[in-house]
Amino acid sequence: MILACLLVAAWLLCGAGLRTWFAIFDRIYVPPSVIAGFVGLACVQSLLFLESSIAYSIAATGEVLRRWPGTLIAVVFAGMLLPGSKVAWKQSAGAAGREALMVWIIVLGQTAIGLTATWLLIKPFYDLPASFGMLLETGFAGGHGTAAAMGQVFASPQVHLAHGLDLGLLMATIGLVYGTLSGIFWINLAARWGWIDQKQSVAPERHDTARDGREKDRSDFARGLDPLLVQAIWLSLAFAVGMGLQSIVSMAAQWSDSLGVIETMPDDLIRNKVTYAAILGSFPLFIYTMLGGWIVRHVLKRFGASHLIDGVGISRLTSIAMDLLVVAAIATLNLTAVVALVIPFSILVLCGMVWTGVCLMILSKRILPETHWFQLGLVNYGMSTGTTATGFILLRIVDPELKTGAAKDYALAAPFSAPFIGGGMLTIGLPLLVLEKVPIAISSGVLLGIVSVLIVVGIRIGRRGDD
Repeated sequence: MILACLLVAAWLLCGAGLRTWFAIFDRIYVPPSVIAGFVGLACVQSLLFLESSIAYSIAATGEVLRRWPGTLIAVVFAGMLLPGSKVAWKQSAGAAGREALMVWIIVLGQTAIGLTATWLLIKPFYDLPASFGMLLETGFAGGHGTAAAMGQVFASPQVHLAHGLDLGLLMATIGLVYGTLSGIFWINLAARWGWIDQKQSVAPERHDTARDGREKDRSDFARGLDPLLVQAIWLSLAFAVGMGLQSIVSMAAQWSDSLGVIETMPDDLIRNKVTYAAILGSFPLFIYTMLGGWIVRHVLKRFGASHLIDGVGISRLTSIAMDLLVVAAIATLNLTAVVALVIPFSILVLCGMVWTGVCLMILSKRILPETHWFQLGLVNYGMSTGTTATGFILLRIVDPELKTGAAKDYALAAPFSAPFIGGGMLTIGLPLLVLEKVPIAISSGVLLGIVSVLIVVGIRIGRRGDD
């Protein structure tokens, strides 16, 4: 852990120096944390080929860093509702609904396009199962975790795709790298087209929190403590409450499963995926920590101590978490996946690249809230090309202080998609129950029809919502 912190600090120092020495990084809005991440990636990958104690230490440190993004995202969301929200809940619910619909369009569209490409361009020349088309959603929207889980599905007798695990991991790796690099390209294009405020696309201004704290009327409880430490306490409490909520929900779900409601399902893999514990367990920790921040704020308000929460201090802490998240996520990219079936695999990759670009630059503008459609679209873009962490890498560039509400809308909408798609029940169930039993032409046609209907509905809702 100590070595990991020292390495990240060194990489951040290198990133800041490179951004200062090479003006091109400043002109294309690449923050120091992104540069530091790629410095770390180069460092980790180069040492993999060395037989030394230093190389083994770096490799072990990489395993530690791989666990950082999930935790740091939860820290960021713990501070989301902690200072309070100026957006009405009715407005937030409407924006979250549009965001949930957009996520379904993106991810279900990946499945539909992957299957269609397999049907028309791949199966006529390669003896591959229809589920080969699921690799696009598995790697791009699901990421490495889903790819590892789906490896068992692809290798099952129903599917019989022996290289599914390797291909899924490779797809996830390509998605991560492509999502970050292409996302920066889209950001620069959007800046030149006037879609984002370039003045906000810089690192957040560092405020003197100690001075700000002295200007506030602070109670005896906070007196004697550094103001930033006080904010760290509230943030930690919000994180702890979120973890507690997740544990309570998990235990309640396991108790419900013990009642034997779904014991009659024939397939063990499907039965394990549709348990209450599996469904509710797919909700990421950041959902609970965001709710934890809301609870902590209202408890303090109940005791007349809400003035102890300093929005500036919370913003500083979550900004630090975002910087560390970016470095850890990029530095630990998996670039060792085995390449197999290059041509059909490349077809899926190209289809995924085109579809994610269409969703970001065309559909998001017509479906998501007009005030921050691009920022929210960037989070979706990162999510749909690898991980939520990738999305926040991109969001950090255009909305460093998370003021647009994009992160909040994404979090509120996550429960309506995470249990089902991008590694959820539908992702697992389609290859086992449908794709190898129904002609691929029918499966592709039905999914394309559903996605088309969702797009039409989303555009109509988007127009009414922005009027």
